[in-house]
Amino acid sequence: MLKLVQIDIGVFDLQFDDPALNDAQAAIETLVYAVLFTDAEAPASRVPDRYERRGWWADPEAGTGLWHVRYQGLSDAARREALSMVEQALLDHGLTEVSVSEQAGAGNVSSVFMIITGLHNGRTFNMSVPL
Repeated sequence: MLKLVQIDIGVFDLQFDDPALNDAQAAIETLVYAVLFTDAEAPASRVPDRYERRGWWADPEAGTGLWHVRYQGLSDAARREALSMVEQALLDHGLTEVSVSEQAGAGNVSSVFMIITGLHNGRTFNMSVPL
């Protein structure tokens, strides 16, 4: 569950509210989910109609383009592209030693379950994230 927290006067942010997580783990999970599920504008080659490209209005390059990868059936190539995109997005946002792999299990053309590991502020993390 996400909660809204005030981090400065008139400045708010989202944070996971899970009593089972310590503050460091909650911060890491908040960062990972925010990076992965903020939509960047899709390239024109993928989505020709400008009004269907999505993207955050204040910064069309913010976030990832995972949504337009998921717009198609998740073939092996699309799955590899999604995993690579996730890894690069997390590296771009300051995480280090990031490794993203698909969780073993029955193949499903409409979902990918990822195992993400890495370092954030010197702390190791390991989490599972569904796409």
